[in-house]
Amino acid sequence: MREIMKRTVAAVMAVLIACAAAGCSSTGNSSSGSSSAGETTTTTAPVVEDMGNIDLSDVTTEYDVPEDFSYESEAEKGTLSGGAAVLDKNFLGKFSGDGFVSIGSSGDMVEFEIDFPAKGSYNITLTMAADGEGQSNLITVDGAALTNFTSTTTEFGDTMAENVLIDEGTHKVGIKGDNGHIYIDKIKITPAPAIDLSQYEVSNQLSNPNASDEAKRLYNFLTDVYGKYTISGQFSGDNEGKDCREFKEIKKHTGKTPAILGLDVSNLSNSALSHGAGGGDMVPLQAMDWYNNENGIVSLCWHWYAPDKNLEKNGGAWWQGFYSEYTDFDLAKALSGEDKEGYDSIIADLDHMAGVLKELADANVPILWRPLHEAAGDPKYPGNAWFWWGSAGKDAYIQLWQLMYDKFTNEYGLNNLIWVWNAQNPDWYPGDEYVDIMGYDCYPAEQDSSSQKWYYDLVKSSTSTKKIIAMTENGSMFDPDGAFNDGTRWAWFSTWNGEFCIKDKQLSDQYTTFDEWNKIYNSERVLTLDELPNLKCYPMDTEKYLEEHK
Repeated sequence: MREIMKRTVAAVMAVLIACAAAGCSSTGNSSSGSSSAGETTTTTAPVVEDMGNIDLSDVTTEYDVPEDFSYESEAEKGTLSGGAAVLDKNFLGKFSGDGFVSIGSSGDMVEFEIDFPAKGSYNITLTMAADGEGQSNLITVDGAALTNFTSTTTEFGDTMAENVLIDEGTHKVGIKGDNGHIYIDKIKITPAPAIDLSQYEVSNQLSNPNASDEAKRLYNFLTDVYGKYTISGQFSGDNEGKDCREFKEIKKHTGKTPAILGLDVSNLSNSALSHGAGGGDMVPLQAMDWYNNENGIVSLCWHWYAPDKNLEKNGGAWWQGFYSEYTDFDLAKALSGEDKEGYDSIIADLDHMAGVLKELADANVPILWRPLHEAAGDPKYPGNAWFWWGSAGKDAYIQLWQLMYDKFTNEYGLNNLIWVWNAQNPDWYPGDEYVDIMGYDCYPAEQDSSSQKWYYDLVKSSTSTKKIIAMTENGSMFDPDGAFNDGTRWAWFSTWNGEFCIKDKQLSDQYTTFDEWNKIYNSERVLTLDELPNLKCYPMDTEKYLEEHK
């Protein structure tokens, strides 16, 4: 089957490459007779660069909020709901007023009715404590979660939720439980300063100095729009590519199509092929079609099955073999040489996957390549890595990442790859020279539309170098207005398939309300497929292009 598919890819590739080349040239392809009878030489005209109509103006957070505005209240004077309760015991240090509010579980809340003089960006300072550091809970406005904040102390002290966007008028501001027991002594709200836009000024140089022109054009576009737009993305279900139910339902209900097509190459792993997995062979063709014919962006992840002999452990099926629980494969032993057969299997899988990706490189398709994802698991619960490539710890993981990067880049010359890292823990960062984009996979509570700022800031702390930060997977979707206002300007989102998008083959509001689906996909801050410039023509150097086109 694989050999048949390779021949099919080869037959289709020439057509796709020709379409891509013609899309940006002033004269298309041209042929001239060669000196030998019956032979022709095909040449391609140079790319005529074009930025399209993309607006790269800065997006500021400056509003007409009076500088002297301030609201302050003791927490116990707010309206309590759920299991929230007022306590007055001194086990957390000295408190002000008559007591403080205990919020112990998800849904517990205290709210304050406040009159805001103008639409604007506000800092909300909570004098609070928590049972443990790093516990994340929510700020709500009129019941809707706008942002999350994280406790920093187990005794009363100040924690701030910055740049919360609130409209003019009277609103109910709430502190709502989500993850961890917290205690609120008082609340203070003041105007927020404008966010620093320089944080989004990232280099347009890829880690691979030999990156293809197509990869450079795509990456330059990503760096240009970072901090100005979030690009919409959706993972395909059932290996159907752009024809999946998710894309059809989003288009039907919002009138828009996601710009990023997320695909998974899991069924092209050697272990999957040995078990007769089907459907994966279409992924290269789907990727070529999306980029060449639809002008879309392709993102690939790899749920990598462990070596065949290490599958079906602890009652698991072979297709669960990327989970640590269902394989006894030890990456550290394989990389150290203790398990030579395991090491050889890893190398064989990398060689095989390089062959798959070579088809896309030969077709000039740039790829957002996101391997070894979620390696560290949830950073709030260390040591819970759920995939085998993370279960042996960070050192083995980093070694595997660097091994893959070296083989794919230096041995196989896969210069079409833009390397996207999201191990979920800054300590697992493999180094700037191996990473182009950083990401986090966010799965908040149902209909939690807050910006997920804590995770954004966590990823940002992985390196002192400014890098693009993306929401590389998500369940519930964030509100773009609030996210842009508080500085959580994810480069893209990419909603996972199935229940996070559809239910009974229709768009679902289980995780994201229908109103929010429409708001997001029609936001002026969210780019959809129809709003992308021609990626094959996008300048590799924007500053130079603008200077030449004054």
